[in-house]
Amino acid sequence: IEQVPKPPPKALAMVICDDTIEDRTSGKKTLVGLFNNITAKASPFRHPEMNIFMVLTNGHGDYEARLKCLKEDNQPVVDLSGHIHFPDPNAIVEFNFELLGLAFPSHGIYRFEFYCDEVPVISRKFMVSKPQG
Repeated sequence: IEQVPKPPPKALAMVICDDTIEDRTSGKKTLVGLFNNITAKASPFRHPEMNIFMVLTNGHGDYEARLKCLKEDNQPVVDLSGHIHFPDPNAIVEFNFELLGLAFPSHGIYRFEFYCDEVPVISRKFMVSKPQG
């Protein structure tokens, strides 16, 4: 019997920010310093800390998750993987990737790509730009 692949989860959000804070009592998350652009005087440039906050739903069980950051020419910057579990398809699963000291090789357009079981789920562009003036 041939197994039908399970559908990938549906992305509700992919947010780039400085930090995420979780309230221990309520479980609510606060996203601090949302951004779409990093200003860097010189390149290569090492960013001290950034977080990629994800919200997914419509998942069916367990997935192998993967987050990639690529420059516009597809040059890899980071490639991380882990596991995600959905107790049922109606569950909303929130999680965060904390990226410390990420090195960007040059100014330009970058994108984060998120996959479940190697199927693309969501992609998000951002810039590393030179200061104005």
